Amino acid sequence: MNFLQFYGIDWLATILGLTGVYMLGNRNKIGFIVFMGASLSWVTFGVLTGSFPVVIGSSIFFMMHLRGFISWFREEKHAG
Repeated sequence: MNFLQFYGIDWLATILGLTGVYMLGNRNKIGFIVFMGASLSWVTFGVLTGSFPVVIGSSIFFMMHLRGFISWFREEKHAG
């Protein structure tokens, strides 16, 4: 079993995804940026494996995380 078969991108995506969940659970908006890194890693993984659904799904998740970050930033700006 080769743990770095995909250059560690799958491990990076997993670690970033879990870190993003933890950060958002602690109400830290940087979690959205970490999630965007995870999504980009999954897009790269999808390209390497030839999985079109992973590329599409992860691209959509990236846009959703970006939207969440922007919305949170706007709410803080209006509240402050």
